Amino acid sequence: MILTRFAQFDNRTLGKIFYEDEVYYTIENPWKDNEPFESCIPEGDYQLVRVDSPKYGKHMWEISNVQNRSHCLIHVANFAANVTGCVGFGEDVFDGLRGVTNSRSAINRFYRQTKDFNTLELRIRSGAIV
Repeated sequence: MILTRFAQFDNRTLGKIFYEDEVYYTIENPWKDNEPFESCIPEGDYQLVRVDSPKYGKHMWEISNVQNRSHCLIHVANFAANVTGCVGFGEDVFDGLRGVTNSRSAINRFYRQTKDFNTLELRIRSGAIV
C-alpha cells in the first residue's frame, strides 16, 4: 500500500492511498521535523500492525517503527486538528483542501477491507496523484 502525499501546507498534509480496488484520502499534521504528536510521519517504508488503543478501541492499525515516535494510528479524522501525529482517512477532500470528508465511513470501509490481516506494508512518499 502506498500513501502519496500531494499537498503540504503550514497546518496540514493531504495524501491519497490506493489499496486494492479502493481509494482513500488522508489527513496528517504538517511536517515539523518528526516532532512527536506534532509532525506528519517521515517518508519511508513501514509496517502496519494491529494494536489495542485505550482511546480508539481494539484492533487498530498502528504505523510501527516510526523513528522516535509511538502510537501513530490510522483513525477517524476530518481535519489535521483531529490528529496528533496519526493519519486520518476520508473518502474525498473538502473544497480548498481543508481536510477529508466522511472519515468514519472511510475508516469503517478500510477496517472491513483489512479485517483478515494482522500486518500490512505501507510506503509513504510525496508526489503527484492521478
